[in-house]
Amino acid sequence: MKSKNSIKNNWTEIRLQLKKKYPQLTEADLKYVDGYENEIFHNLEIKLGMNREQLLTIMNSMQMEESM
Repeated sequence: MKSKNSIKNNWTEIRLQLKKKYPQLTEADLKYVDGYENEIFHNLEIKLGMNREQLLTIMNSMQMEESM
């Protein structure tokens, strides 16, 4: 599994893919603020009804699709 740092580095693309896959997410939900990663993940977990592991799996698969 890729690290949170990898997600941070690819956040722009991940954010676009999350918005496309989950249209209920707002720009505010997907705003990345350095140092507030836990809060971002927590809010996404609540909004999407997933746990962190599920969310990271989805984000990692989005990164893998992007690199293909």
